Amino acid sequence: MPKAPTPVRIMRFILLLKLVLFVFVMTMSFINTKDYSDFTANKILIIVFNITIPIISMLVLLWLINRRKHFPSLIVLFVVLWFSIDQIQFMLSIIIVLMYFLKQTRDYFRGETFADTSKSRAAGEGEASEGEDAVKAALKEPDEAPERPLAKLKKDPEITIREATPEDANTVYALMRMAFEEYRTATPPSSALDETEESIQEALADQSQFAVILFEEDTATAMVRYQYDGDAIYFFRLSVVPHRRRRGYARQLVKWIEKQGVTKGLKISRCKVRQSVQNNLVLYQNMGYEVTDQELIVRPAGTVKALTLEKKLWE
Repeated sequence: MPKAPTPVRIMRFILLLKLVLFVFVMTMSFINTKDYSDFTANKILIIVFNITIPIISMLVLLWLINRRKHFPSLIVLFVVLWFSIDQIQFMLSIIIVLMYFLKQTRDYFRGETFADTSKSRAAGEGEASEGEDAVKAALKEPDEAPERPLAKLKKDPEITIREATPEDANTVYALMRMAFEEYRTATPPSSALDETEESIQEALADQSQFAVILFEEDTATAMVRYQYDGDAIYFFRLSVVPHRRRRGYARQLVKWIEKQGVTKGLKISRCKVRQSVQNNLVLYQNMGYEVTDQELIVRPAGTVKALTLEKKLWE
């Protein structure tokens, strides 16, 4: 599960707090009861109902929030509000209701990543400009293609990965543009948006760069570009289209790169990330990559602190 925005985390905390307080208050009320003789079967049934429904509704609400079920969770929230047993419980429920109307919460339930980390979401590397400069810049500077949990997919789609040819330049370009478009307003913006289909086609044609495309069923969904650099395979511009993020496609492409490096007898797989993009850093570190270098890249639109990560493919 991705890290939720602050309002959602507060909602979860308040729900857990309400649950603990509710159990504590009900427990103390039974302990302090001195006479149980007037507890009839009907009264016991009512008490059980008034205890179990709030507990179940709070647990269900937590589950629905984690599952990003907006409308069902809103309905259950009003059940929780109705069964607030005291003023404190009621005020905590009101806070949760108010949290529902914040933009970050709405984005969360729509399946969008939240603004606090909008610049640190899924994987993608490289910076570029037009023509020959675009090829060189893409290898020099890092960037990122953000992630989102999006459209539903059948359980086991057929996934294929194949090498791109110069004729696939338009597909490679389109996937990159879709993945990097929301970084147009980043500081500095991704120069992936300055690359052209022609520059990519030229690089693929003269084999100064290569690319692979991942297909979900028969639809091009993700891609990564790479080149050989001494005893290393260097990959960049890792891109997954926004509506197919967080399905493991970035990881599959990185594993393909590593396998390609081993096949070519190379010892190292290498990439670059912006230091500020912690999700990218965590993704690669979880796959065995280690930071080996850092540099400050100065651009007219701003500076980028880049980390070089490497993984030994074999000793």
